Amino acid sequence: MFKTYNVEIKNLISKKDPSTDWKKVLDNHKEMIAKIQHERLIHLLVTIFVGSVMTTSSFIVIVTKQLELLVIALPLLILFTAYLFHYRYLENTTQSWYVLEDEIKKH
Repeated sequence: MFKTYNVEIKNLISKKDPSTDWKKVLDNHKEMIAKIQHERLIHLLVTIFVGSVMTTSSFIVIVTKQLELLVIALPLLILFTAYLFHYRYLENTTQSWYVLEDEIKKH
Protein backbone atom coordinates (compact mmCIF):
# COMPACT_ATOMS: atom_id res chain seq x y z
CA MET A 1 0.00 0.00 0.00
CA PHE A 2 2.71 2.49 0.98
CA LYS A 3 4.99 1.63 -1.93
CA THR A 4 2.16 2.11 -4.43
CA TYR A 5 1.12 5.40 -2.89
CA ASN A 6 4.73 6.60 -2.81
CA VAL A 7 5.06 6.06 -6.59
CA GLU A 8 1.66 7.67 -7.28
CA ILE A 9 2.27 10.83 -5.25
CA LYS A 10 5.74 11.33 -6.74
CA ASN A 11 4.30 10.98 -10.24
CA LEU A 12 1.52 13.45 -9.43
CA ILE A 13 3.95 16.04 -8.10
CA SER A 14 6.29 15.67 -11.06
CA LYS A 15 3.46 16.16 -13.61
CA LYS A 16 2.40 19.52 -12.14
CA ASP A 17 -1.00 19.32 -13.83
CA PRO A 18 -2.80 22.69 -13.38
CA SER A 19 -6.19 20.98 -13.08
CA THR A 20 -5.10 19.07 -9.96
CA ASP A 21 -6.95 19.97 -6.77
CA TRP A 22 -3.91 20.40 -4.54
CA LYS A 23 -6.05 20.91 -1.44
CA LYS A 24 -7.49 17.39 -1.83
CA VAL A 25 -4.05 16.00 -2.61
CA LEU A 26 -2.67 17.61 0.55
CA ASP A 27 -5.54 16.31 2.69
CA ASN A 28 -5.09 12.81 1.30
CA HIS A 29 -1.33 13.02 1.79
CA LYS A 30 -1.74 14.06 5.43
CA GLU A 31 -4.06 11.09 5.94
CA MET A 32 -1.45 8.76 4.46
CA ILE A 33 1.24 10.29 6.69
CA ALA A 34 -0.97 9.60 9.70
CA LYS A 35 -1.36 5.98 8.58
CA ILE A 36 2.35 5.43 8.08
CA GLN A 37 3.12 7.11 11.42
CA HIS A 38 0.77 4.66 13.12
CA GLU A 39 2.35 1.75 11.27
CA ARG A 40 5.81 3.03 12.22
CA LEU A 41 4.84 3.27 15.91
CA ILE A 42 3.45 -0.27 15.99
CA HIS A 43 6.55 -1.64 14.28
CA LEU A 44 8.80 0.27 16.66
CA LEU A 45 7.07 -1.33 19.64
CA VAL A 46 7.22 -4.79 18.08
CA THR A 47 10.89 -4.29 17.17
CA ILE A 48 11.72 -3.25 20.73
CA PHE A 49 9.85 -6.27 22.10
CA VAL A 50 11.51 -8.76 19.73
CA GLY A 51 14.90 -7.18 20.43
CA SER A 52 14.36 -7.52 24.18
CA VAL A 53 13.32 -11.15 23.88
CA MET A 54 16.25 -11.85 21.54
CA THR A 55 18.70 -10.20 23.93
CA THR A 56 17.30 -12.11 26.90
CA SER A 57 17.39 -15.46 25.09
CA SER A 58 20.94 -14.79 23.86
CA PHE A 59 22.00 -13.89 27.39
CA ILE A 60 20.46 -17.12 28.71
CA VAL A 61 22.34 -19.13 26.07
CA ILE A 62 25.63 -17.46 27.03
CA VAL A 63 25.12 -17.85 30.78
CA THR A 64 23.84 -21.45 30.75
CA LYS A 65 26.15 -22.57 27.90
CA GLN A 66 23.37 -24.78 26.58
CA LEU A 67 23.72 -24.67 22.83
CA GLU A 68 20.32 -26.35 22.43
CA LEU A 69 18.76 -23.00 23.33
CA LEU A 70 20.20 -21.52 20.13
CA VAL A 71 17.11 -23.03 18.49
CA ILE A 72 15.23 -20.15 20.14
CA ALA A 73 17.89 -17.43 19.96
CA LEU A 74 18.87 -17.70 16.28
CA PRO A 75 15.36 -17.37 14.78
CA LEU A 76 14.80 -14.37 17.06
CA LEU A 77 18.01 -12.81 15.75
CA ILE A 78 16.80 -13.30 12.17
CA LEU A 79 13.36 -11.91 13.02
CA PHE A 80 14.87 -8.92 14.80
CA THR A 81 17.11 -8.17 11.81
CA ALA A 82 14.12 -8.32 9.46
CA TYR A 83 12.14 -5.97 11.72
CA LEU A 84 15.05 -3.51 11.77
CA PHE A 85 15.15 -3.38 7.98
CA HIS A 86 11.39 -2.96 7.73
CA TYR A 87 11.37 -0.25 10.38
CA ARG A 88 14.19 1.52 8.53
CA TYR A 89 12.04 1.45 5.37
CA LEU A 90 9.05 2.91 7.26
CA GLU A 91 11.18 5.63 8.85
CA ASN A 92 12.82 6.66 5.58
CA THR A 93 9.49 6.67 3.74
CA THR A 94 7.91 8.82 6.44
CA GLN A 95 10.76 11.32 6.26
CA SER A 96 10.53 11.50 2.47
CA TRP A 97 6.76 12.06 2.72
CA TYR A 98 7.37 15.08 4.93
CA VAL A 99 9.45 16.54 2.10
CA LEU A 100 6.69 15.70 -0.39
CA GLU A 101 4.18 17.45 1.87
CA ASP A 102 6.23 20.62 1.63
CA GLU A 103 6.31 20.30 -2.15
CA ILE A 104 2.53 19.84 -2.27
CA LYS A 105 2.08 22.95 -0.13
CA LYS A 106 4.08 24.96 -2.66
CA HIS A 107 1.44 24.22 -5.28
